[in-house]
Amino acid sequence: FISGGMSDSEDEEQQADVKDELELAKEIEEKCWEAFLAFDKEGIGMINSGEVKFVLEMMGLKVSQSEMFKMISEIDPNNSGSIMYGDFKTLILDREIQRLKGSDESELLDAFVAMGGKADGEGCVDAKKLISTIKQEFEMTIDIEKLIEDIDEDGSGEIEFDEFKALLQSES
Repeated sequence: FISGGMSDSEDEEQQADVKDELELAKEIEEKCWEAFLAFDKEGIGMINSGEVKFVLEMMGLKVSQSEMFKMISEIDPNNSGSIMYGDFKTLILDREIQRLKGSDESELLDAFVAMGGKADGEGCVDAKKLISTIKQEFEMTIDIEKLIEDIDEDGSGEIEFDEFKALLQSES
């Protein structure tokens, strides 16, 4: 029997990510529908393009004037003035999921930099410094040495950004 190349834990992690993303998408979609419905007076799944700003505000999304015009041009390329719910929802889901995923990445990068890595994701963090920080400063009882041993692929004692990211995401 030949495996598909993914270990069970990688497969489970991928399934958890998909589940999280599905739950997130469902929450965003509910917010989106509620706000859209408030401006869809006839209940036909359509608003006029001038109402997009108010729907976004009702959803708690902050976008600049130029971002809003770009969004409208994406979902109403013929400039008909009518925005269909399906197009609006797809745009919002894609945008929000990417935004939320990006914030995780930037937080990890900030932590990497705080531990001695570079802002562009280059460089590395000293494993001993990371162990010390986890145990002394954060007073965590996890077996950080074992986690680092598993994650430090080249055994260098230096944790590159991809290893650092895998290390922190494995504990979340």
